[in-house]
Amino acid sequence: MRYPSSSLAKDETIVFDVHHHPFTLSRPALPLLVFLVVWLVLVAKVGFFREGWVLLAGFAVLAALALYFAWRIAVWSHVNFVLTDRRLVYQSGVLTRHSREVPLSRVNDVTGCQMVLGRIVGMGDIVIEVADKGKAPFFDLPDPGKLKLAILEQVHAARGDAPGEGARSLAREAAREVKREQPTAELPPLPPERPPLYSEIVDQIERLDSMRERGVISDTEFEDAKSSLLDRLKKEPGT
Repeated sequence: MRYPSSSLAKDETIVFDVHHHPFTLSRPALPLLVFLVVWLVLVAKVGFFREGWVLLAGFAVLAALALYFAWRIAVWSHVNFVLTDRRLVYQSGVLTRHSREVPLSRVNDVTGCQMVLGRIVGMGDIVIEVADKGKAPFFDLPDPGKLKLAILEQVHAARGDAPGEGARSLAREAAREVKREQPTAELPPLPPERPPLYSEIVDQIERLDSMRERGVISDTEFEDAKSSLLDRLKKEPGT
C-alpha cells in the first residue's frame, strides 16, 4: 500500500516511499513453513493422520498459521516510511492509522546502522536526530545507505544550503540565541570606540564557542562560522 497522495500538501512531492524490508516477514513465515513440512512428511511417510479428528486438527493449525501470516503481511504492507521534499513520515496501522512526522528543517543528523545479517540481505536501521526532540530510530529498512543519502540531500535542499551557507546559518543561529538569552537591556554599555557590529560579532563568536564546548557543533563548524563572521567584520567600514 502506497502513501496516499491526499495526505500531501500542495506542490509536495514524494522522494521515496518504502515498507520494512521483506526479510522481516521471515519471522511469521517460519512457523508456517516448518509445520507445513512436518505435516506433509507425516502424511506421506508415516500415515499419522488416518484418524479423522487428527486430520481436522492439523488442518485447523495450518489454517491458523496461514491466517497469522496473512495478517503480518497486511501489517507490513500498511507501514510506510516516506520522505518528501518537506518532511519525513512514518505511518502504520491496518485498522487504525498512526502517523509520525518530522519536518526536514528540524533534522540535525542522520545515521545508519547495519549488522552482519543486515549487510547480507540489504537491511538496516536509520536514526534521525531531531532538534529539541532527541533521536528517532526507524528499524529494518531496505538499503539504509541509499535512504540516508536521500534524506541528507533533501535536508540540505530544504535549508537552502549552498557553499558557505552552513557557516552563515550557524552564525545566524548564534545571533538568535544571543538575542533570546541576552536582551539588549542587560548588556553592558559599549565603549565609544567599539562599533555595534563589532560587539554583535564578538557575541556571536562567544555563543558559537559555547555551542562547540557543549558538543552542539564540531570544531570545524565553529572555525567555518567564525571565519564567516570575521570576513563580515573586515568588510565593515571603520573596523
